[in-house]
Amino acid sequence: MSFKTVNDIDVKGKNVLCRLDLDVPVTDGKITDDTRLLGTESTVRKLIDGGAKNITVIGHLGRPGSNSDIRLQISNFQMDPIRAWYKNRFPEVPNLVVADNLRFNPGEEANNLEFAKHIVRQYQAQIYVFDAFASYRHHASVVTVPKLLPTATGFRLEAELAHLSSVFNSPARPVVVIIGGAKADTKLTYLSSLSRLADTILVGGKLPQFSESLPKDKTNAKLVIAPLTPDGLDITRQAAKLFEDTIIDAGTVVWNGPVGAYENNPITQYTNKPINQWQTIFKNTPAYGTYMVAKAMNQTKAYTVAGGGDTEAALKLFGLESGIDWISAGGGAMLYYLAYHTLPFLEAIKG
Repeated sequence: MSFKTVNDIDVKGKNVLCRLDLDVPVTDGKITDDTRLLGTESTVRKLIDGGAKNITVIGHLGRPGSNSDIRLQISNFQMDPIRAWYKNRFPEVPNLVVADNLRFNPGEEANNLEFAKHIVRQYQAQIYVFDAFASYRHHASVVTVPKLLPTATGFRLEAELAHLSSVFNSPARPVVVIIGGAKADTKLTYLSSLSRLADTILVGGKLPQFSESLPKDKTNAKLVIAPLTPDGLDITRQAAKLFEDTIIDAGTVVWNGPVGAYENNPITQYTNKPINQWQTIFKNTPAYGTYMVAKAMNQTKAYTVAGGGDTEAALKLFGLESGIDWISAGGGAMLYYLAYHTLPFLEAIKG
């Protein structure tokens, strides 16, 4: 699929509307992990250097919902921390504005045409730059605004598509997909499609608890469903060993979602210990399965891809994120793209 990128457009003297991945963790008004925002810098810098007259950044933060109490919106979902971050990174650019949370208006999630037109009119936008890979829902800013303006993709989205396309175009085999985490209802829908890509699908996290909903077709032959510990908080040690061996022997590995409740224990007290002791220390915690997967991802010679906020958080906690070939900005979007080889935004700009 061909589309214009920020390298293909002239923004000099133009009002640019820029959709970015702004959904970062915020606690007490402070951003606790700015990885996603860092991924937007090159695109914003390109627009600044290209002489854009005005740059309006739009995006969402959290899930305020259409019926949220306004005080909750103010405290948890306002864009003030995001504005402060961009002001700090680009102090010399007065024409860079971060707009209010898109999801404060129900028209965003309802994909309302009038809301999309309102966004364009409000900021007198002439060009739309979309660099929000993690936003893959059929929302107004994702699938309708691109139809109203000349649209180009940003650098982060380009990189995501390039790295992930290599997984399904000509992957080194065997291809192993690891599915964990808590969003079982969403991830179950991808399994049949992912089975066309994967040679083996390792299933952990909460998904084994929904085994009756797993596909009953030929997909089932590729599934390795990990038994859980008696408390249901982790995969068993035997399953962790099997996952480790399968990852080590793979040609390509895709990981989405921790395989256990690694965060439900005082794990930080262990990370001060020498790293060569972690495997033994974690054996009696719900972090064991996830740690073994992370360690294997770093030790394997396979091409490794990881995605999802919890997955990245686990990798960072273990100090193993630098050993992954590509960490995607969006876990759900990553699975969607690998399963269907497209995204709602890409469908919107076809032709």
